[in-house]
Amino acid sequence: MSLDTVVDLLLGLFLLLSGALAGVLFAVETAIVPAVSALPGDVYVRVHRLLDRRFDPMMPRVNKVSLAVCAALVVLAGGVWPRVALACSGLCIIGVAVVSEGWNVRMNRVIDGWDPAAPPPDWSRVRARWAAANRVRTLLAIAGFGAAVLGSALAR
Repeated sequence: MSLDTVVDLLLGLFLLLSGALAGVLFAVETAIVPAVSALPGDVYVRVHRLLDRRFDPMMPRVNKVSLAVCAALVVLAGGVWPRVALACSGLCIIGVAVVSEGWNVRMNRVIDGWDPAAPPPDWSRVRARWAAANRVRTLLAIAGFGAAVLGSALAR
């Protein structure tokens, strides 16, 4: 298999993974966040727990594999500008991981510890902080996907 073929396959995989990351976070931002923002505390805690069980194991894996593929592309892709665009995409994906682990996952663990029948008095402020962090990581993921598309276009 030639290097060009390997790069093409990796570019396709990277577009799929970075697009999935951006798409999932965009869907959360535009559909789930507004929906859970309207819920009363007891229902919010229950719904948040249900969602977290699905997203938590999957999304960190998508992020890590995406970043590994990106790193390989930064090394293997031909030309300076494709590599610069792909490196920018990788930095955005690192940003998604930092915001996720530093804010959202930590708040998820706090929320998971709440009694749904008696959320703490500041529960709505925690929900608002979670939503703000989610907005940041969503913007980073979308920028990362855009840079991945640009890097892929420049690589050809």
